[in-house]
Amino acid sequence: MAHPDLTSHHVNYLIWRYLQEAGHGEAAVSLQRAWYPDPQSLPFARHIQTHALVSLVQKGLQYHNLESSIDKVRSRDTRCDAEGLFIGALPSKHSSTENDLTPGLQEGNVITSKPSDYFFGPEPFDVTDLQKRDEPELEPPVAPEPRDRVTNGHPVETGQKTGKDVNSEEIMEVDDETESKTGSPIPDHLDGDGDVSMGAEEVPQEPILTTGPSVGVQISPAKAADLAPDTALLQTDDHVLSTAWHPQDSNLLVAAGDTFCSLWKLSKASDPVQNRFLDLKGSGAYVSAIAWDAIGAKLAVASIRDLKGTVTMYNPDGNVVDLLPDLPRVISGLHWAEDSPQLAIVASDDRSSELALWDDKRRPDVFPLPQVIDSHIYDLAWCGRNQVFACGNGAVYQCDVDQDIRLAKTYLSANAEAGWTFIRCLQTETQSVAVTASHEKFAIWIPTHDILIENAHQDFITAIDIRPQPQAQKGTSTVTIASFSTDGSVNVWQVDLELKQYKRVHHLRLGTSLPALAGGFSPDGYALGAVSNDRLFIWNVDRGGEPVSTWTAPGSGEIKEESEHSNGQNGHTATDPDCALSWDFDGKKLAYGFGNQMAIVNMQR
Repeated sequence: MAHPDLTSHHVNYLIWRYLQEAGHGEAAVSLQRAWYPDPQSLPFARHIQTHALVSLVQKGLQYHNLESSIDKVRSRDTRCDAEGLFIGALPSKHSSTENDLTPGLQEGNVITSKPSDYFFGPEPFDVTDLQKRDEPELEPPVAPEPRDRVTNGHPVETGQKTGKDVNSEEIMEVDDETESKTGSPIPDHLDGDGDVSMGAEEVPQEPILTTGPSVGVQISPAKAADLAPDTALLQTDDHVLSTAWHPQDSNLLVAAGDTFCSLWKLSKASDPVQNRFLDLKGSGAYVSAIAWDAIGAKLAVASIRDLKGTVTMYNPDGNVVDLLPDLPRVISGLHWAEDSPQLAIVASDDRSSELALWDDKRRPDVFPLPQVIDSHIYDLAWCGRNQVFACGNGAVYQCDVDQDIRLAKTYLSANAEAGWTFIRCLQTETQSVAVTASHEKFAIWIPTHDILIENAHQDFITAIDIRPQPQAQKGTSTVTIASFSTDGSVNVWQVDLELKQYKRVHHLRLGTSLPALAGGFSPDGYALGAVSNDRLFIWNVDRGGEPVSTWTAPGSGEIKEESEHSNGQNGHTATDPDCALSWDFDGKKLAYGFGNQMAIVNMQR
């Protein structure tokens, strides 16, 4: 049966898959937009194996080598040696004996290839040397134990990096003599030549990124795009301290301050509509925390009065649906689990804290026995389904969660006086990762892996975030962290958890006298946002350098430099005005709260 004709769609699809598998997510998206909106819907897509483009090119190089190894066009019937190189022609049943082609005598004689005949020229190319020039050593350097690792099904020599650290040529390198070099059987997914199998059978598809990470194949624009045409500016009655998008509806947003909580419904057909469902002005009570549950069915709002905390549940229309038992402390944090109806509540005073668990499915009359911590807890984060990490003064606390919260392990920092103010967690296939930062000590600490980054900034740290990992990179030991500071910068760190090494890959500047007051990665990890008193900056995470887009509040009016209230999310006093920044669930919109205003930024263009 004749093979179907090769079309530009076949070639474009192979290139698109290669860009995805090599980590060039941005370039893949650019090709997708210019060529075909849904490559996975093409009828042949389900038959394509991983790394198909590289395998196809390798086979082409083998044929190029074959062609250059004989001095004339070979006959119809040939034979090859064990290396796949032509060595002569077999006798044809239609030819006479005297006209038979004999190996090494007539048509099809083997010749020795010269370096000038090589497809890529005679110059040697060592990927490891190129990597050493392009990628500085992680710091501090630690000599790892020699060990073999595997990338894309092939051994990687000691000293090479995997995951996001690997050069794209190294990622896709395949050894066509795997069995002879290693002495081990060829893996099932390799054919006899050591190439990735190109069989036509249907194969399981790896998740395909739509806006994955890039390794900087484009050049940053000379001037950042102005987001003003795609931004709506809303007025509020009080200072905005926190914003949170509905987890499944990018047209529904909640904003909260000390004395109010409002739901905003956004619509293209009409102006945004505000539902101020909670107004505490003059009541002596204050809003201290807000949080949507995983599916957006309930919004939990914590308020405090006379140093006692109350949690009230509202539906997306702003109506009360439940009232939780009171707690005898100030509630400083509400944290829903990502895939269950469990809510972790942080209630603290100056001396100690309680970590309480509320299961919305069981709805008990009282809270289960809380876990008491002999420290003020500043922040808490879930790590997977049955674990939370909390940070306090001089320590980070790891707790197990099922019917209640129980302390499992305490990590003590070298500096017992350090107040660890922010914490973020990441659950990989093999390990739990907790990253915390000290507001006043300018340090970042990964207690789960005993990694400390001292002097991460020159002034107060205001926020940290962990870059979401695409499915294709979840098995790597490298994580990317962003830290924000009042020194006017955002630092992006790359940390190898296995080697306990780190390096700063980007030092992003907001500008003179512009502190980074809040920020975070987009849900797909493609972009990084940061805000100052009245300005918003967006960077491409992989490029770094100059922002790709910015927004400045009209008039750039001076915002009050002193703030008497504390940050409701983390419970620490801020010397700069509080700002809020949050991405919607698909990374297409941003909510930026500053002063008595809130900017809704449409990122879709």
